[in-house]
Amino acid sequence: MSTEIYYFSGTGNSLVVARDLAEKLSGTLIPVAAVMDRERIRTEAPVVGLVFPVYDFKPPRIIRRFIRKLDDPGLKYLFAVCTYGITPGGAMQYLAEELRECGGSLAGGFVVRMPHNGIGSVVLAGTHHEEMFSRWKQQRDVICAYVQARKQGTVETRNPLVSFLRSGLFLKLVPVLVPLFAQVMLKGWESLAFHAGETCNGCGICQRICPVDNIAMKNNRPSWLDHCELCFACIQWCPQEAIRTGSVTIGMQRYHHPDVKITDMIRRGKNRGAE
Repeated sequence: MSTEIYYFSGTGNSLVVARDLAEKLSGTLIPVAAVMDRERIRTEAPVVGLVFPVYDFKPPRIIRRFIRKLDDPGLKYLFAVCTYGITPGGAMQYLAEELRECGGSLAGGFVVRMPHNGIGSVVLAGTHHEEMFSRWKQQRDVICAYVQARKQGTVETRNPLVSFLRSGLFLKLVPVLVPLFAQVMLKGWESLAFHAGETCNGCGICQRICPVDNIAMKNNRPSWLDHCELCFACIQWCPQEAIRTGSVTIGMQRYHHPDVKITDMIRRGKNRGAE
């Protein structure tokens, strides 16, 4: 019984999870971005897994578009794993509802904590990373046993406010959130637009690594288009640390999963084929 693992990843956290699952389940690893230009996504695999990061307590928009394009979801055993840095919130419940609306059902939804790599990571960087990676290996075995047994019914979720407060991260993030809100109030949301600072050398890595082809090089400088997924790949993988979103990312420690190389990320994007 063949298995396909579709994944979306900006900094490699979800790629590592998807890669580990594909290896353990003898499945095929496929980047979501590589199939999104199709009118319909058709697969003969009876088992389909989705792996993605959590953005704003929900699956990324590209994952939701993938579900709406997937043919015959009701005939598949569908499971999902999301990675999160602070709280997964109700991402799996949201995904389950999206699948129901498209005629499918979520057999299992699992949440995996990985290092936070978005806004605020400057105060959270380097904390318990090895512990998270080790815990994932244990979760991997549990999830794979669940899938191999074709179990149903597990949909993991967290109350975003409660888990956020209990984690103690709220107090750590206050020094980041206050300037962020002040910037938005004074300068508007446009002030958070992506841009390249003076250290940009025009290498073009940001353009090559963007999974949805949202960056164009103009006059040897990156220019962002209108379909960004907010994966932060451009920020995190820029070798010059030149890319910012407003002032809140100045001084932010860049991160990518230590087991992922930039070549792994570049060849998994749109129209570049599966690994």
